[in-house]
Amino acid sequence: MASESAVPPAFQAYSLPHLTVLVLVPLIIAFLVRRARRHPDRARRQNLALAVCMLALYPVALLLGWRQGWLTLENALPCHLCDVSAACAAVALITRRQRWAEIVWFWGIAGTLNGLLTPNAPDDFPAATFFLFFGLHGGVVISAFYLVFGLGLKPQPGAIWRAFGWAQVYLAVASLVNFTMGTNYGYLRAKPSQASLLDVLGSWPWYVLALEGVALILFSLLYLPFSRRRRPWS
Repeated sequence: MASESAVPPAFQAYSLPHLTVLVLVPLIIAFLVRRARRHPDRARRQNLALAVCMLALYPVALLLGWRQGWLTLENALPCHLCDVSAACAAVALITRRQRWAEIVWFWGIAGTLNGLLTPNAPDDFPAATFFLFFGLHGGVVISAFYLVFGLGLKPQPGAIWRAFGWAQVYLAVASLVNFTMGTNYGYLRAKPSQASLLDVLGSWPWYVLALEGVALILFSLLYLPFSRRRRPWS
């Protein structure tokens, strides 16, 4: 009986814990953005704290996976797009470089946000893996909005193609890792078990190709708020 009670509950999408996360994320975004705008002199400490949180998730996940026995090649490497986005977010927060911030904006909102809305979470609340999963995905989305609207690191002309170009680099590296190790990073070899956008994009490998087109469309939409030009008479 004791061993059965120790098994974490299976994740249920749009349950109370999931909905709580979906409410907390925009609240945290609003708090951090407002604080950064009202107290720009304190933003450095806030940036560092958020960056440390993003960087700490990976080693914590490794330690937890090793102690609980679920650490495998499928989850031991930081090769999912959300893992790379988290690392980019940490670099952007520390350096305040616009080029890093725009990658987080496009990848985080077009990709990681989907992980919040249609999560492929391993376990439900109150399992530690629940907090790790939503800490990572929620943290990337929070960082994306905070970098752009709190710190003012808005996408500049050419940002769509820069973000898309780096996405191709990720695609190549993740594909190489998957080919050599038999893994499924980036869900490039198989779709996640949880319902997601990939389900409407066809079977493998067509959904990978279709995802490229979807990414360009989403990147273009995400750039629209920053692409307005001044009128000739303004």
